[in-house]
Formats: sequence, C-alpha cells, structure tokens
Amino acid sequence: MINTSEPGRFSRSWEITKQTFHVMKQDKEILLFPILSGIFSIILFLIFVFPFFVAAFVKKSVGGEPLLLYLGIFAFYFIVTFTTVFFNAGVVHIAKTRFEGKNATFMDGIKAGFRNVGKLIQWALVSATIGLILNILSSKAEQQKGILGLIARMAVSLIGLAWAIVSVFVVPAMVLKGIGPFSALKQSAMAIKKTWGESLIRYYGLGLTKLACTVIGGLILLLPGILIILGGSLYGLVLIGLFVVYFMILSIIFSSANTIFNTALFMYADSGKVPGAYSKETLGRAFKKKG
Repeated sequence: MINTSEPGRFSRSWEITKQTFHVMKQDKEILLFPILSGIFSIILFLIFVFPFFVAAFVKKSVGGEPLLLYLGIFAFYFIVTFTTVFFNAGVVHIAKTRFEGKNATFMDGIKAGFRNVGKLIQWALVSATIGLILNILSSKAEQQKGILGLIARMAVSLIGLAWAIVSVFVVPAMVLKGIGPFSALKQSAMAIKKTWGESLIRYYGLGLTKLACTVIGGLILLLPGILIILGGSLYGLVLIGLFVVYFMILSIIFSSANTIFNTALFMYADSGKVPGAYSKETLGRAFKKKG
C-alpha cells in the first residue's frame, strides 16, 4: 500500500499536473474529446443499452434468468469503453504530435480515431468481456459471508487492479504503433516491465491534485450548500449545482490530462526518450515496486 503521507508525494503530483497542463495549454482542443465522449456515451446508452435493462426488468430477469441483464451490462461496458478509447485516440495523436514539436488540429485527432476504429472496437469487446467477468466475480464474492467473502472480494479487487495496470498503455500502443489490441496489450505489459520492473503499483500521478481540487471545491461550494439547506433555505441548491458543474469540468480536464500523461509514459517506455514538457525523473518514477 502506498503511504499517502510520504513527504513530497503531493508536490510530485502537482509537478506532473503542471507539466501536463502545459501541453493542454498549447492544444486546448484536447478538452473537447472527453466532452464528446460523455455525450456519445449517453446517446448510445439510451439507444442500445437501456432497452436491455428495460426488458430485463419487465421479464423480471434480474432475480431469475439474468441473461438480458448480463447482455445489458456487457453492452454498457462496450459502449462506454469504445466511446472513451475512440476519443482518447484523438488525444493520444494530438499529444504525440505536440511532443514531437508539431501541431495537430481537432480534426486530426478525430481522423486518428477513425483510422484505428477497427482496432478500437476489438479492444472495446475485450475490455467489455473482462469487465463483465469481473462484475460477475464481484457479485459472487459479495454473496460470500465471513472470511471467505472478504478474501474473495480482495482477490477480485486485485485482479481488477492488475488488469488496469497491465492495460494502461493499450490505446497509446494501438494509435502510435498501429498494432492490434492483443499486440498492444503485450506491448503495454512489456513497456511497464522493461521500464519500471515487475510487481508494480501506480506510484503517483494527477490523482492527488484532482483530489485536492475536489476537496477545495467541496469546502467552498458543497458543504456551505448543504448547511444552508439544513438551515431551511433552498438557496443552498444553487451552491450544490455549482459544485456539480465544477466537478464535471474538473473530471473533463483531468480525463484529458491523464491520457496525455499516459501517452508520454508510453513514449518514454517504448523509446527511452523523454517527451517534451516532461522530465526524466517525473516519468521514471511514475511506478514503483510494491512494498
């Protein structure tokens, strides 16, 4: 487990954030990609996924025959994964172009998504399958009682964490190297093992800075809003609404920032060269061994 009180850990997270935001400042169109991802996820969910859950509810499949429910979960994972990786492919392309000292437009990023759409669909299918399996295992683990249930839940969590780490560079590998999802998964695992070693955990990144920004927003907007409502005034809803908007903007910014940082990490791991805007120390210490 990582010690969150370790001296300098937040300062390193803040340094990563500053370096990443420098890239975003030069290519502000990057922020459009997570917005479009969210919009298309909602649209496709309502068109293709929501009917599965409605049918499952009408036929009461949730308690008896869960086939429609599982199909709905799979479709949900697929839609969310595909829309996310499609628009992330655009961010990867623009970031890579910026690291090379050039400039790519928003449409260049969209074209990068379409160039790789077949591979992205394949990856979304793989990711959705893994997501469904983990969901089923998690449900089974929740049904277990006592120490066996605790061990089962921990095991599922560890499997999910391992999958997240191994697959972190799949989209950059597919976009930058033009390879399929399974080769990209292999490249992702090899890049991590070659550059940072084995038995790894994500050491630091933008997460602490995002958490700090969320807490600050909560103290300024959410907490006063709740207190005002408890005091008998509905004006607190305005502050709560502002916090929701603030959190959504924060999520959009850090979603793009995380993709940029992962792209830089993969380029560093793959070539040994430090992409522009980052330092070797920042990238070299992005992961550490457990313990």
